[in-house]
Amino acid sequence: MEIQKIDGTMLRKMFEFGAQNLETYKSNVDELNVFPVPDGDTGTNMSMTFANSIRELDKLKNDELYAVSKTASSGALFGARGNSGVILSQLLRGLAKANKGKQVLDIKAAADGIKAAADTAYKAVMKPTEGTILTVAREMAEFAQAHEAEYTDMLAFLTDVLKQGQDALSRTPEMLPVLKEAGVVDSGGQGLIYIVEGAVKGLAGEELEQAAKPKISDRERFVDDSNMKPEDITFGYCTEFIIKHAENADENALRDYLSTIGDCVLVIKDDDLIKVHVHTDHPGQAFEKALTMGALTRMKVDNMREMLGVSDDDSEEEAEPAGDPVPYGFVAVSPGDGLSEIFKELGVTRIISGGQTMNPSTEDFTAEIDKINADHIFLFPNNGNIILAANQAATMSEKDVRVIPSKTIPQCITAMLSFDPDVDCEANEKAMTDVLGTVKTGEVTYAVRDTKIDGQVINKGDIMGISGGKIQTVGKDVSDVTAKLIDSLMEPESELISIYYGNGLKEEDTTDLVDAIEEKYEDCDVEVSEGAQPLYYYILSVE
Repeated sequence: MEIQKIDGTMLRKMFEFGAQNLETYKSNVDELNVFPVPDGDTGTNMSMTFANSIRELDKLKNDELYAVSKTASSGALFGARGNSGVILSQLLRGLAKANKGKQVLDIKAAADGIKAAADTAYKAVMKPTEGTILTVAREMAEFAQAHEAEYTDMLAFLTDVLKQGQDALSRTPEMLPVLKEAGVVDSGGQGLIYIVEGAVKGLAGEELEQAAKPKISDRERFVDDSNMKPEDITFGYCTEFIIKHAENADENALRDYLSTIGDCVLVIKDDDLIKVHVHTDHPGQAFEKALTMGALTRMKVDNMREMLGVSDDDSEEEAEPAGDPVPYGFVAVSPGDGLSEIFKELGVTRIISGGQTMNPSTEDFTAEIDKINADHIFLFPNNGNIILAANQAATMSEKDVRVIPSKTIPQCITAMLSFDPDVDCEANEKAMTDVLGTVKTGEVTYAVRDTKIDGQVINKGDIMGISGGKIQTVGKDVSDVTAKLIDSLMEPESELISIYYGNGLKEEDTTDLVDAIEEKYEDCDVEVSEGAQPLYYYILSVE
């Protein structure tokens, strides 16, 4: 039997199946990331973004087509994490705009929606790159527009649109040499294909394949919080996740740490899995700590006050007085407590916990923006994969919010040092943006997968020195790789070397390294600070 039109109920099911299919295969998407660093991977970011859409749809009382489209779009806009999540949110935004005023979608309207989705996503990226999720979306849209008149069955039409997307995905390595070298297709494009596959199956009434659930629990929630009352809430976010490959992790240390940032802590270890539940005001900090112990899955964060119908104004955190208006406010993303303290000393107003390993969402930025009573607010994403989310938050705010596109922690520090309260906002924005290019940053971490990139064969567990988005040096010893990375950053006019050591390291651990650097570069000042960032042994800068 032909399906000629899609109504709101059918579209909701397509969204739900798309999100479920991506969640099932997100680890496959994560494995496609070319850069083998322990980061907020594409599949995880896209899945968490789309999951926020589904949470918002769960609150929707009707299945009117535009309401379903708009709700899914809004959920993704606020929940967007990483560049891939922001692009996904823009695809949904374009679809929602095209569906406005419609009660059902025929094939032409569906084609128009697919085209609007791709167009909106392209416009959101300043310099679109072919061979990415954008290419996959565009080719599906072009096929839909070119062939809509040939179909009377919606399912047949969308199935062939999907096939075009799969074909485009298979050709992404020919468009991006880095993909071809690594022998993978684009991760964002693959994530989009999983979503569309799920949506088509939802329309067809097919069952989705299910990923194996962790044996530690087959329940949707780890802990039943349904009996909680508003007065029971001290910390606002119910945070749950499972840590995989954690056979050597110390669950007692994790439990002790979580008790310092929240309550209702549950940490249960079963072989190589750890099940975690905590109520906290800082879910990102819980994720960051857990990532030092293994890989995360089944991540779930719920705003308990919202679930219990408590106004944000009733919460102690949200009721925090903004104080008298000031000319400037600053929001910075920080991956470690030590770096957060440095930011505060430099005058940063609000800190968002996160970074490479857990990309903050657009909503994380808007929440901090709302707490600042300032004429002008500057955002420092401090990671290239967070810039789009910061930009999205800035455009959604009614306040004067400006993004300084910092890609590294040292860039933010240098930018804050260049801030001058005696000049106007435009001059400060220009000065802080311009100074980013004067900072050479390096990072030392380990490889989480085997890969080949930039002509180098890298094995899982290798120590890598990274700068400028490229792996500069690879080895087995942290100090040796760090020293070589600094060598690659040095120029004749360099005057200052800054070293921020990571979580688990102490200043004395850097003594031999610093002594060797000071002896080799005796005309340079060397500064050592605790960054306490997870997974990255050192963050470096040379100026």
